[in-house]
Amino acid sequence: MTGSPPAARTPGLTALPPRTVEFRGARGGQAALTWGQQGIWRSTQWLDDGDPYFNLPWALPVTGAADLDAVLRAVGRLVERHETLRTAYVREGARPGTGTQGSAGAGTEAGAGAGTVQRVRREGRLTVGVYEAAAKPMTAAKALAAELASTGFDYAAELPVRCAVVCLRGRPRALALALSHLALDGWSLNMVAAEWPRLVAGEDLPVPEWQPLDQAAFERSDPPPGAQALRHWRSGLAAAPRSMFDFPEREPEEPRFVRYGMDSPAAAVAAEALAARHGVTTSSVLTVASAALLAAVTGHSTAALQLIVSNRHHLRTGAMAGPAAQDGLCVIDLGAGDPASGDPGRVDPVAGTFAEALGPGHRRTMATYRNGHYDPSLVLAARDAEAWNRGADIDLDAFFNDVRQGGRWSGLPDVDPGDAAALAALRGRTRTFFVGAYSKVKAKIFFATGPAPSTCEFFVLVDTAFLPGRVAERMLGGLEELLVRAVSADVPLDRVAEVAGLEPVRRPAGWTRIGPDWVNLPETEALLRRVCAPGPAAVVVEPGDDGPSRLTGYLVARPGLDTPDAVHAAVMRAAAGRTGVLAPRHYVLCPAPPAGPSGWPDCPRLMEGGGRVPASAMTALGR
Repeated sequence: MTGSPPAARTPGLTALPPRTVEFRGARGGQAALTWGQQGIWRSTQWLDDGDPYFNLPWALPVTGAADLDAVLRAVGRLVERHETLRTAYVREGARPGTGTQGSAGAGTEAGAGAGTVQRVRREGRLTVGVYEAAAKPMTAAKALAAELASTGFDYAAELPVRCAVVCLRGRPRALALALSHLALDGWSLNMVAAEWPRLVAGEDLPVPEWQPLDQAAFERSDPPPGAQALRHWRSGLAAAPRSMFDFPEREPEEPRFVRYGMDSPAAAVAAEALAARHGVTTSSVLTVASAALLAAVTGHSTAALQLIVSNRHHLRTGAMAGPAAQDGLCVIDLGAGDPASGDPGRVDPVAGTFAEALGPGHRRTMATYRNGHYDPSLVLAARDAEAWNRGADIDLDAFFNDVRQGGRWSGLPDVDPGDAAALAALRGRTRTFFVGAYSKVKAKIFFATGPAPSTCEFFVLVDTAFLPGRVAERMLGGLEELLVRAVSADVPLDRVAEVAGLEPVRRPAGWTRIGPDWVNLPETEALLRRVCAPGPAAVVVEPGDDGPSRLTGYLVARPGLDTPDAVHAAVMRAAAGRTGVLAPRHYVLCPAPPAGPSGWPDCPRLMEGGGRVPASAMTALGR
């Protein structure tokens, strides 16, 4: 396993002979993927081969009078210290050098990661490019890093790092790096940045005590960690809409996924003021604001976001280089007093305004961050169980990621948020910009902060098969407007779309809300009829046993479809991947159809039940 940067094409650079750095770490070894590695690996397998989406371009300065040999020694020490920089990701039994070798089922949540291991090489070689810059070596290094990161890694055969030294008049001035996200995350990058000048200076740093091999062993200890996190996930899944995007798809734009960004000091100042006033964090303010915008656009009273949880609160993982982040489920109630929201188990009072939603939203956000370390296979099983119980696939492709150091801004303008004129003037500095378009991303919407310390750097990515690309840009202005207005006035939750300048999705006739979910009734009834063909069937909205309305499916029993559990299994198979259908909550099996379509509730009944529990627990009638 070696690493070789491709020949650079960056203007203003002259290639010099490359150098080889030999490394020998304290140990090698093999283990299953850590839970954090599994999350990144699963995403890489969803992409096309060679896609560089999860590559990280990075440039580090070289200060002082260090010569090239000193810089190369520092590169070697960096690779020796951190096992993650000399790790391959290999499907057991695969031949080296044959690509990523995704396991059976790769590209699906169930299969990705199965049979794949992390294999740490104790020793090896890294080829380091050397270039002479005509001017501005850091600028050249950043361009070179982007070039090095423009091609995907061969995870099984290649070191997860490519690098080159950029010199000016023969003296090293910058290090250009391309890193796999499987090797480092944002937290790890900050660690390496802090170590780099010390290594260049020749300081002998102690080897980290906790590495991904150790983390993998801990996660497979007996009893395993994560029991509380699993309970958090189960509770959240039960309360979340089965999808925030349960409405018809539209013709996607090309490329399909678009991302816009905003630089707004005013939004940051407003968020700080709201956080201080309500005793919450600015991260929670931004999370609740994102949830409110998403709910307003999609017509929901409850929003479900997956938060990217760093999992660095423990001293061991806090000092570990390597991916530790996992997705945490945050479900925020934005019912605005709407009795149709169908959530009888609310813990917090129903919020009527954005300000009133901040306290409960903060508690949900903090609970999510506390419960972000878990066995992905158990959470996947919990999702499957909830899908079976709910009657539809569970789609959680809505994300929020706060990448700020410590979740804070450190250099905001000194502006009194209570001074409307000063805040309005600050808004004059806001700018929005197009970031990029992508053909394939595993998200329908993705909210994220940027690392800038003196402004609210914020990004929104949308899947244009569900929301037009312009909505991403409008959400940015809407976020600023919502935060700034909430500083001086109450913003009712049922007016968020209006305040933010957003147009809610309009569902066609025939769609109705059942609990937290929207459903296309004609399409659901048509699906049940196809499942029951050639026999007749109907779907009726009826009062539920516990209050909220439910869907009841009526059909004529026949061999193979003679119990509610058999019917539910057949419906779930037919409904896979459909955004508009929801399996009935209750099934009634009759010996014969009624005389007219409205007569199903009065038919004689052979058996009825939800189909979600063993047949022995169902109610049998007439048998």
